[in-house]
Amino acid sequence: MSAYTLDDVSYAVSLCGLSESEASELLENVNKTGENVSLELLFKYADFMVKTDSPRIDSCDIPAGRLWYIEPFCGSTTYVIETEDRLVLVDSGFPCYAEQLLSTLRSIFPDYDERKKDLILTHMDMDHAGLLSGFENIWMSNTSYEDFLGRADGKPNLRERHPLRTPVYRISSLLSRDISVNTARMRALNTFEPDSSKPLSYIGTLNIGPLSFAVYETSGGHVAGSIILYEQANRIVFAGDTLVNPSDMAKSQMEFIQMGTAMLGTMNADSAKAKAERSEFFALLDAGGWILCPGHGFPIRHQI
Repeated sequence: MSAYTLDDVSYAVSLCGLSESEASELLENVNKTGENVSLELLFKYADFMVKTDSPRIDSCDIPAGRLWYIEPFCGSTTYVIETEDRLVLVDSGFPCYAEQLLSTLRSIFPDYDERKKDLILTHMDMDHAGLLSGFENIWMSNTSYEDFLGRADGKPNLRERHPLRTPVYRISSLLSRDISVNTARMRALNTFEPDSSKPLSYIGTLNIGPLSFAVYETSGGHVAGSIILYEQANRIVFAGDTLVNPSDMAKSQMEFIQMGTAMLGTMNADSAKAKAERSEFFALLDAGGWILCPGHGFPIRHQI
């Protein structure tokens, strides 16, 4: 197959507003992917990055206040725990949807800009870390924190260091407008170092207002530095991409995940580890009812 030219990729370049240098980088990486990324697949991905469809929104009461869930056209579900004195967000979608998410949050919470706010990132993937401004603290594992520090210095992120997948991740970064960010508000939450020999290992407790999250780091099945947050008093677990809920997921979300799988083969760094992590995730739940919050899709009511 002959190499593509800038004219061949011009639709994606124009649609996503890439600069001349970004267009050249996009072309270079498309030509490195071989048959995994056809022009048809590239253009479909670009289309997803500029969709303006309204997100799905729902909520439920919890002892601490209210839990909101916001699912965009594609990208991670954003969760908001609304307590009396602050908002705690878990994950924040794609960078290209940041303004839409911000508008949605302001419509739900008219005083959003004045509220005390914290953000917790379950992992560093661009579809979970799109809105990274306006928070007092942005909490994450030390591995993810070090990744963002590296990005600020111009180093490739964790995903882009995988030699066989680097071109696809660079394409995704460019089209989703994933850029280096100010790390001043970012905080590593580790009290303990993770034990990579275990599927999940306890790394500390994060207390924010009335909320107390027991934090477990995965062994890197989905991506290194991923965490799971157990909030015992409110019976909520935020699983990141250790868990997804295809049975309650927008059609566009499912299509996007299938497209990503077609481009990469798997969304996990190590699928065997990911399977072990899911098993351990459920093993840590005690008897009673839980709200399981997946990385994609709406929450699952789970009874033990």
